[in-house]
Amino acid sequence: MEFEDKLLNEIKFIPVFTQDKISGYYEVNYQGFPTFIGYGKSEQEAELNLLEVLLTALGERKEKIREISINDYYSPQ
Repeated sequence: MEFEDKLLNEIKFIPVFTQDKISGYYEVNYQGFPTFIGYGKSEQEAELNLLEVLLTALGERKEKIREISINDYYSPQ
């Protein structure tokens, strides 16, 4: 089994949509990731915005982890 196939089988992103009755806009988060929220005029737009939020957060987290690791490595023990 290739890595990509295994990854797809192990990670499940289950969207949870709610629609604002007044504005008609959708809000979505993935089960297991309630703090990341996307908004949009349609379910598809909301989920695309959610993916952007997740990718941004992961990129920022990656840089923070790298910074901490480098500082820990070079700091005197």
